[in-house]
Amino acid sequence: MKKFIGILAAAMIVISGCGGNGASGEGESNNSNDTGETAEVVKIGTLHPLSGGLATEGQEMRDGIRLAIEEVNEAGGIQSLNGAHVELVEADHEGVPEKGVSEVQRLDRDGVVGIIGTYASGVALPATQEAERAGIPFVIDIASANEITERGFQYTYRLQPPASLMAENFLQYFNALNEMSDTKLKTAILVHEDSIFGTSIAGLIEQKAEANGLEVLTTIPHSAATADLSTTINRIKSEQPDIVVATTYLRDGTLLINGINESGYKPKAIIGVANGAFSNAQFITEEAAINQHIMDVNYTINPQSDLANEVKENFKAQYNKNLSPNSAYSYTAAKVLIDAIERAGSTDREAIKDALKETNYSDHILPQDEIVFDENGQNANAQAVLSQLFDGDTKVVYPEQFKNEDPVYPAN
Repeated sequence: MKKFIGILAAAMIVISGCGGNGASGEGESNNSNDTGETAEVVKIGTLHPLSGGLATEGQEMRDGIRLAIEEVNEAGGIQSLNGAHVELVEADHEGVPEKGVSEVQRLDRDGVVGIIGTYASGVALPATQEAERAGIPFVIDIASANEITERGFQYTYRLQPPASLMAENFLQYFNALNEMSDTKLKTAILVHEDSIFGTSIAGLIEQKAEANGLEVLTTIPHSAATADLSTTINRIKSEQPDIVVATTYLRDGTLLINGINESGYKPKAIIGVANGAFSNAQFITEEAAINQHIMDVNYTINPQSDLANEVKENFKAQYNKNLSPNSAYSYTAAKVLIDAIERAGSTDREAIKDALKETNYSDHILPQDEIVFDENGQNANAQAVLSQLFDGDTKVVYPEQFKNEDPVYPAN
């Protein structure tokens, strides 16, 4: 009899620890303490490219979330849920939009109370649509397409700057650099990968370049999966722009820089915009022989923040790799979602969504003021900064309040 009672009690704990769908007819998840039950585990999902061509980026972002969860659990879990621990349910979208949708459906069945993702805008658009249908809060760490937060969704919240702001920041920083230098750079070639990510950023720059004193000689798209950028390199060498402006992922970005170096032509500046290579920890450290003084207008940590530098050290100790801007934003997204769960005091998805709306999170590692979401779910204070590579390390060179190095401009 005692054995039966023990088994029954254990089963009840497992049931209370399972997530539920706040969008279901009951309107309350099974492990919510609003019904007097104690949550043993709170599940959140991560949806990133853990395999395929973007696996390096996806895995480092997943690791940033793991670190954030480990810190919360070691500090006693979610206090408003009687110390419930956070459990990460990992999903791999492989860079495929359809897989992103099916993985959201799986995470829904697994009972997650929120999802963090996705790195690729092409996956984020359908994945957030599916999360909206299911009523699952979705915190975008990285995915830049403006449309993600322009569809009137109630469950989607984005940390990073949208594509329009990245383009605007680039032009703002381009003008600031020209003001600092006696040599005014005036011509550019735009090189970008051809998904909605690269196309939208290049298009926005092209629209406003002339008004900012920048002549775009040509815009050259390519597939992120390409193994040959020789046509692009030949065009750059032929037209000899002052600046090459690049929006790429890691693999094609590395291919581009190798090709430019081998061509013998040295632009006066190479500037990335949301570049998946130039702010990538692997590219920064492993390609130091070819990346000196490359710039990137991108998201990153705040180098003036003691907390950011502590997290950077902890990540290095835990995973034996540098904290990239991608993983820093994923780490922060996890902290923001967990903060919302803490304030909701519930695992009900509707309550967590409402708590995300009221986010005012200042204890973070990003180069911005507090994290607050506007009526569209966009981080209202998000901004890119201008970083530059120096001897295998990345430094912020603008704006002034975040910089930890002076820019070298022109670079050649």
